This record gives sequence, C-alpha cells and structure tokens, in this order.
Amino acid sequence: MADNKIMEDACARCGGCPLRSMAENEYRRNKADNFARTLAMVRNAAPLFDEPVFIGDGCRRRADMAFVLSGKMLKLGFNQAGTHNLVDVRNCPMLTPGLNAFLPELRRFLLEFCQISVTVKAKRKKTQTVSLRCGSVRMLQADNGMDVVLDLPAEPGLEHRLAAADFVNAVSGLLRLSWCIGGGIPETVVEKQVPELYISGCAVAVPPGVFLQASKAAENAMIAAVTGYAGNAGGKAADLFCGLGTFTYPLAKNRAEEIISADSAPAALKGLQNALNRNQIHNVRIISRNLFKSPFEAEDLDGVKVVVMDPPRAGAHEQCRAIAALPQCRRPEKIVFVSCNPKTFVYDAEVLINAGYVFERVKLIDQFVYSGHQELVALFIFNPASKINLENTKE
Repeated sequence: MADNKIMEDACARCGGCPLRSMAENEYRRNKADNFARTLAMVRNAAPLFDEPVFIGDGCRRRADMAFVLSGKMLKLGFNQAGTHNLVDVRNCPMLTPGLNAFLPELRRFLLEFCQISVTVKAKRKKTQTVSLRCGSVRMLQADNGMDVVLDLPAEPGLEHRLAAADFVNAVSGLLRLSWCIGGGIPETVVEKQVPELYISGCAVAVPPGVFLQASKAAENAMIAAVTGYAGNAGGKAADLFCGLGTFTYPLAKNRAEEIISADSAPAALKGLQNALNRNQIHNVRIISRNLFKSPFEAEDLDGVKVVVMDPPRAGAHEQCRAIAALPQCRRPEKIVFVSCNPKTFVYDAEVLINAGYVFERVKLIDQFVYSGHQELVALFIFNPASKINLENTKE
C-alpha cells in the first residue's frame, strides 16, 4: 500500500502522463476528438478515420530519465509537468514490468557512479576534481535484455569505466552500457551481448541510442497500418526517414519489389545494412541522404509507386514540396505518411493535396498513454482530377 501511495504521488506531479487523472474511456474519447479537430485544419480533405489504436499501460519499452545526486540522495525520474523539477520515480505504470524491475539496480549503480571523482580541464590550463553528479539515462528493453545509454556532462574516468563493467557483469539481464557527452555519439563501454529486436520476423541488432518506437505494440500497429495502406508497391517503393528500418523489413518481404531506404543517421543505416545482410534480404538499396536539405526528386523516385515517410516532429515539408514539383506522370501513386506531430502534418498534407493527392484515410496510434501526444498513419492517393476540382473550387 505504501508503494502504491508513493507511485500515485509521483504520477500526480510527473509530466510524463499529465492526463492520468482522467477515466480511461473519457481520456480516449477526448484524445480521439482532439485528433479529429486537429486534422479538420487540413483544407479540402475528408479522410476516412480508421479505428484508432490505444496502447495501454505497462508497454513502454524505452524511457529517457534524468538523474541528479544531491548530498548522498539520488533522484531518478521525469520532470514535473511544466517545470525542470525532477520527480523521483520508483515505479512507473507506463513502463514494461521488466524496466520497472530494473530501476532499483540502475538506481544503486548511479548512486555509486555519481560519487566517483574525475579530473577535468579548467581555465588557464588548470585542472579540477569534480563528480558527475547529474545527467540522463536512456533505457531500452530489447527482446533479449536491457540496454543503457548515459548522457553525461563531462568525460568519465577510469574508475567510472570499472564501475560500469562491474554493474553490467553483476546484472544478468543487462546486455550493454554506453555513454555519450552532452548528447554526442554514444561510446559502447561494456557489452556482454548485442541488444536485439525482432521486427517483422527479422533479427535486428540495435546500435546504442538509435531511435526506436517507444512500445513494441505501437510499432506493430504502425507496421500493420503502413503495409495495409501501401498494398502492392508495383515493383518499387521508397522508405524515407527510414531509421533502423522499421518499415523497410515488412515492405521488403515481397522479394519481387525493390525498396529504397533513405536516412541521414549513420548508426541507424549501419544497423539496417547489418540486419539486411544477416537476414539475407537483397532487394533493399540504402541511400545516406539529408532529406531536409536534399529531398528525393525525379531521378531518385523514378519508377517508385509507393513512398513511405516517417519524419521527425519537424515534418517533411521539403520532401513534400519536392514530390509536388514532379511532373504528374512521375509522381508516386501512393504516399503513406507516418507522423508524430499532427500540427506539422497538417502543413505537409496541404502541400500534397494541392499537388493532386487525395487524403484518403488516417489512423490514430496512441502510444504515449495519458498524454496529449498524438501519432498517426495516413494514406494519400494521387488523382490529378482532384487538383482540377480544387482549382475550380478556388475560382
């Protein structure tokens, strides 16, 4: 009972799921209503709203927490809603049971880790001894165990490395620990075994810190929506902002089709290539490309019938404009758009609609339970007549 009271108190203050006080039915109804109101902002569109997918508690396999050592007390958790005040989290209803069971082990390690001193450079070529008393930690429950990445304010010392090795070796389910400095590229410090995920039946080794969907249930729901909307690519498809290849693997199951996968994240693309080799998938071509600066154009999309796009929160405006600028005879027949920000999606959708695409269908995927965050999968089908009708309406 005491543990439940502590958890309830933390949930009341934590910013991770600010709508938790609502009844489940009320929360889901409000989220669906808000989603519909947001998409009503898309002009000249009347999509079919497919049945939404609501992911429940206990499913979140990935979590980013902050930590700080004050005196000899360690806080580990999420920030309070609307502030930078850290709420100490001992157990979180959003997380998988595995992650919650891992938190006490992580907390004990960080308490020791933060008290280890390290010598760093100071002004005028002097040095000073400091402790790494704060930072953040990304936890992932992969399909074969736990993966941890620490984001630290300064370079750790030898004693930190020894403590990390002891921690990984002492915890049976912990596969790897990496760290980075100030959001930089993670360095693998200790690895007993490579963390892996199974995506559409493919074994995929996970590079440290690479982006993944927060829950496996949401990932599967998105894959089902994307492949359902995409259908048969008719020979060639493009997976833009592909990351580690969440949608590449299911699209590539039809070996008669060629899949072009593009992204700018080196670690994710290397992980994708390794997974393709391991699973003997030979119908995927990988392109390293910053799609914000150099979107796919006519030559890149030659013969492509279906484009899947999964951009970050900023959206894919440059890529949508590039598609809209193509000659009508070279525009992809279908665009399947995955968005984690419906507000930027509205802007991108109008670019496609003005280029002759019909916003046919959309599906809400709610993987951040009891929050205002919305994710979607949408289908656009090219129909030149729709642009003509739109222009006549404008007149």
